[in-house]
Amino acid sequence: MASYIEDYALLSDMNTGALVSRAGSIDWFCAPRFDSGAVFAALLGERDNGRWLLAPLESMNPTPVEEIRIERSYRENTFVLQTVWSVGDASVRVTDFMPLAAGTSIVRNVEGLTGEVTMYNEIAMRFDNGKTQPWVTRYDGAPDANGNTNPEESMLVGMAGPHALVFRGDAMPDGEPDQHAGTFTVTAGQNYVFTLSYFASNQNPPAPIDYPTALNYAQEQWREWSGLYVDEVPETPEAPAEVPAVEENTHYGDGEDVDTNRIAQVEAPATDVSVDSNSIAVTREVGAEVLEPSTNTTSFEIDAATYEEFAQTSVNPIVEQEEDDAAFEAELREARLRSLLVLRAMISRETGGLVASVTTSLPEVLGGKRNWDHRFVWLRDVAMAMDVTLAHGHERETAQLRNWMLRALANNPYNLHAVYGVAGEKDDLDRRLALAGYEGAQPVRSGNGSHSYFQGDALGQVLATFANLRRHGVGEDHLSWPLQQALLNSAVEKIGSEDRSIWEMAGEPHIFTHSQAMLWAAFDAGVTAVTEHGMTGDAQAWAEARDRVAEEILERGYNEELNSFVQTYDGVHVDASLLQLAQIGFVAWDDPRMVGTVERIEDELMHESGLIYRYINRDSIDGFEGQDNPHFGASLWLAEQYLRSGRAEDGKRVLRTVLALSNDLGLLSASYDFEAQRMTGNFPHIIPHIALIRAVEAV
Repeated sequence: MASYIEDYALLSDMNTGALVSRAGSIDWFCAPRFDSGAVFAALLGERDNGRWLLAPLESMNPTPVEEIRIERSYRENTFVLQTVWSVGDASVRVTDFMPLAAGTSIVRNVEGLTGEVTMYNEIAMRFDNGKTQPWVTRYDGAPDANGNTNPEESMLVGMAGPHALVFRGDAMPDGEPDQHAGTFTVTAGQNYVFTLSYFASNQNPPAPIDYPTALNYAQEQWREWSGLYVDEVPETPEAPAEVPAVEENTHYGDGEDVDTNRIAQVEAPATDVSVDSNSIAVTREVGAEVLEPSTNTTSFEIDAATYEEFAQTSVNPIVEQEEDDAAFEAELREARLRSLLVLRAMISRETGGLVASVTTSLPEVLGGKRNWDHRFVWLRDVAMAMDVTLAHGHERETAQLRNWMLRALANNPYNLHAVYGVAGEKDDLDRRLALAGYEGAQPVRSGNGSHSYFQGDALGQVLATFANLRRHGVGEDHLSWPLQQALLNSAVEKIGSEDRSIWEMAGEPHIFTHSQAMLWAAFDAGVTAVTEHGMTGDAQAWAEARDRVAEEILERGYNEELNSFVQTYDGVHVDASLLQLAQIGFVAWDDPRMVGTVERIEDELMHESGLIYRYINRDSIDGFEGQDNPHFGASLWLAEQYLRSGRAEDGKRVLRTVLALSNDLGLLSASYDFEAQRMTGNFPHIIPHIALIRAVEAV
């Protein structure tokens, strides 16, 4: 069975990712790209859909004789995972990582620390999201003159159609038709290294991986990148507004001012992510866990009862406690750095595309139908990420994201998609996979149908981000400004248009206030490009369009009686997306109308925990029955709003709650089920991590 969502750790090579559970099983791995078919798909099905389990044999004993304890953490500022297993008085350390080099590989090393531990190693190779079982052949190397083979040259090669995997290790497992499994014993000072590499079946298997070299290089690359971390982000003065309908309360955002070189329309080498900077040391304390006896099964598969005791304690309970400012600031700083690392981990180093998550179809409601494939790239996410990477001095990543966006927009800026493939391609298919689903949740999707929806927020977010780049000295080129002009001209036709909101609701379309406000931001960006930066364009027409949108929002998207902006034109309910109105500068953070909107959000959307829902699903507005769970990203937008409008303690309270609900490695899913006390939705998810970075900066 799959583990709880919060019990997984992310491994990344900046082209794809893998999820390894607290129980030692890699249950999700797509190769060679984030959006490729899964090689290990047990996360959304069964063990027969592919996994790689490496753990002490005793941990799978339904009645363990020895006490089992687990401690895990990432090595400082990396995605190199270390798990220390203690079995009675003996212990081993398992180190998992993905090399940051050519190819797609996972490396696992078992190091004996004390005593003697017997390990269980099981690998079930699959392709096509767990559907295809490859033909696996064992090769033992060329025999010597005496007919003996070298065990170090042994390898398993699994092949099916265009796909192939090669598995190597110091203790090769025995073969069965559907899996290979075996045990080996590790004593103090011993190391057993195992590697799995994907390759095209018409090529030769890649050369063996040198463990120390690959490990050191991966650590150096992650740490050097994180060394560019900007701890203090100064703010630029607010630019004056000239939108009569919003009058003196409107401002144009608070872009963070950092020095940056001109970000050119060039791609940097795909495999070099190093920078010249010192590493910043941040550590996270983790606790130990005890495996209690259970008698529900006699197989090597961990049963549900054992799992309840063994693996579901990743999330820290929310405890009201006094803590000094220095300790809290250190915790915030660590959380921001880990979120920046998550952002880097989910940007493809080959294409520059930022995926929303490495997973598909982890349900937003356990057992429900709100299951989506988030292994795609949303224009909105890329734009918001560019603001973050620019503010934190990551010029290379800003250039990669910007260039990816330009290539995606070049598909057809007059028919803008909200979501694209990792390389900027359009994917018009939303498929169903023949998998059982996470804890039975259906459907299991491959592909994303959001491509066909017009989303005003995407258009506005893109143009607002280009405006932020210009404010920070990033010039336009022969491609970037003409594409923006095309977007602006197409936006005129979208004024007052219905869409499905930033949340991509499957119900009937409406005129969402937030979507129209993002069009306002788009036109404002066009006007300032001409008037302040000397670009060519019809600034008068765009200014008229901007003012027209502002007037309509204040007339139909703002309810004077409620003193609140509303979710849809002429409506009476609110939506968490309205928290972005201050972010884009439509109103000031402390504008009375924004303050009133926050009060309505607190009344309508707030869970007793202090987190908020994205919206209340009245009359099945999102196309589904029932309510989804409180949303991490929306809650962190609220925290930022609190912090920037003078409610610092309220903002810190929300931050403390979110940090308490993050897993022991600092990772966040999309949402949280307080009744089940479990994370829900795809994992890890980029929106909460970007929102966390912004909220911490607001502190």
